Amino acid sequence: MVRRAQWQAALIAVAVVVGCSSKQAMTLKADETYFAEGKKALDKKRYPEAVEKFQKLVGSYPGSPLVADAQYLLAEAYFRSADYVNAVFEYQRLVDSYPSSQWVDEAQYQIGESYYHQRRRPELDQKETNDALVQFRLFIDDNPQSPLVDQARKRIEACRSLLAQKLFLGGRLYQRQDHLDAAAALYQKLLQDFPDTPWYWGTLAELGELAFKKGNLPEARGRWEEVLRETQDEKLKLRVQQRLTEIGTPAGE
Repeated sequence: MVRRAQWQAALIAVAVVVGCSSKQAMTLKADETYFAEGKKALDKKRYPEAVEKFQKLVGSYPGSPLVADAQYLLAEAYFRSADYVNAVFEYQRLVDSYPSSQWVDEAQYQIGESYYHQRRRPELDQKETNDALVQFRLFIDDNPQSPLVDQARKRIEACRSLLAQKLFLGGRLYQRQDHLDAAAALYQKLLQDFPDTPWYWGTLAELGELAFKKGNLPEARGRWEEVLRETQDEKLKLRVQQRLTEIGTPAGE
């Protein structure tokens, strides 16, 4: 009886060891399988399936060596399906949870791209444009040697132009409603904050129009002459030339 009990105990111990080893092997196989299936779905543009596979890997196997890669590709699946809100969340999770990952700089850049793709028409609220601007600047500060820096700078330029356009359109609206002081305030803010955007010289011309409406011909003339000297916009040049002629200042005087 004693010997039988010893054998039974030994068999149970062996079964436990084998079971643990099998479980470890199954775990390894499972995370690799989820990763491979998720990657295949992503490559085939089956984005909901890719999201499901990568979520299972990240949620069920947090200790897997594949988890950081899966987290990045999960964010990519959302991004490629144009679900930019969830993409931001998942890219940020990678940056926060896996700061040593090889994907951190790309994730930081993609957060900016996710905001950028949510930007709205210039007359609407520009929260996402501002968020993109902040993120691209942060990316450049953190990754000055990245090959993505040039593209981030182009995005910054585009965001600034959109923010300037919003101010310009707001000023024009006030101007049409004859709220000249409110229009001037927006135009002045544009000149101060966005002097390097394509909207600068058009805004200066509109300030000339405001001065003309208020009867301040010297200021109007000065604004238009500066535009005429400096702008490369031929249509704008023709317009201010006409206005200068109308108030008795020959173009090019």
